[in-house]
Amino acid sequence: MKLRYAVALLPLGLAACDEQALQDFRMPWDQPEEVEPAPAPADPMQTPLVAPSVSPNDVPVEVEGERAQVATAEARTLNATGFMARGNEPFWRVDVAGGTANYQTPENQSGTNVAVNRIVYRQGVEYIGEWGGSVFALNIRSAECTDSMSGETFPMTALLRVGSRREQGCAMPAEAAASTEAADGAAEQG
Repeated sequence: MKLRYAVALLPLGLAACDEQALQDFRMPWDQPEEVEPAPAPADPMQTPLVAPSVSPNDVPVEVEGERAQVATAEARTLNATGFMARGNEPFWRVDVAGGTANYQTPENQSGTNVAVNRIVYRQGVEYIGEWGGSVFALNIRSAECTDSMSGETFPMTALLRVGSRREQGCAMPAEAAASTEAADGAAEQG
């Protein structure tokens, strides 16, 4: 009877053994060799990296040498507060000022206002919003553009994305568009 209990309790005793206890039963040739810690490098450039005591968010990182500011945005699109963009075949027009873009088509000549966010990047500016559950994006770059129908020259190009549709066109700053329209209106009356 005692042998039965011993055989039943043997797995429990073995389960209690941990990894360290099993290592003690290794033969000398199976045991890992002791490794000495590596000496500290004498060269300060080879010292291991450690977490800084001050965050770069709190104190600006200073670098040696001469520093110069680098423009990361195109000046004409960065400094404009609004734009007028238009395209042909199919005809469309977008007037952007602040956080609102007025999207006009021949079917909707008064236009629909779309809330947009302005994103400035190296080659221009982009206004992104949502119209009718689809993406609405007007991308304006500072590259000269010629209207394909009238031959009129504009200082900027435009790419309009409404949902999966992409339309190319031309653009100009809103201030220039207002003065052009005023001049056209005076010419028509005179």
